[in-house]
Amino acid sequence: MRKRDGMLVVWPAYFEKDFSRAQGRRIPNNLAATNVTLKILQMAAESSGFEFESEPDKQYPRGFSDKNGYLVIANPENHKKKRVLLMLAKGVRRAVAQRESARLAAEKKKGKKKRRK
Repeated sequence: MRKRDGMLVVWPAYFEKDFSRAQGRRIPNNLAATNVTLKILQMAAESSGFEFESEPDKQYPRGFSDKNGYLVIANPENHKKKRVLLMLAKGVRRAVAQRESARLAAEKKKGKKKRRK
């Protein structure tokens, strides 16, 4: 991996509620979300106002089973990585909540049956 000055690498596993700290979660469990994907992480970075580029076919070193990619986020203000992760966590939670509400609405719509008159 090449060195990137002023850039931070952010993996979706950092925000995964089902992971322990040893498995790679970097934020507190009460701020984490379930099933965080690269797309959700991109939405969170956009809503937080970060400039980023994605690397979709990369494999998280601690999770050798799947390739889920990562984001490279520009950090011109030189914030600490923990602070950037906490700023992203708010956007991740918002994106996951929108995804869940859309899923529940689709299930509710699918569950309704038309009555015959």
